[in-house]
Amino acid sequence: MRMMIRYQSGLRAEAVLLAANSDRMRVAIGSQRDTVELHKVEEGWRTERGAAIEIEALIAIPGTEFSRFCAEVHAAGPRKPPVYALGATC
Repeated sequence: MRMMIRYQSGLRAEAVLLAANSDRMRVAIGSQRDTVELHKVEEGWRTERGAAIEIEALIAIPGTEFSRFCAEVHAAGPRKPPVYALGATC
């Protein structure tokens, strides 16, 4: 799944979600050498270094299964990012 991340500075980065559960995500960001682990803190997400980020969008990669991830997103609470799959949301 692809995702759009926005840092507090306003910088946006496209990432690929590699693994996730309800309180952690591992992503690959094109501008970073290593993968990045995101942690859920209260109602938001933070990088390994503690920087707050916002997940602006999640975009399904064709041919990948994401229904379980959608269940996690919907269980996460009222501030959930939109998830797109070939024109449909989860």
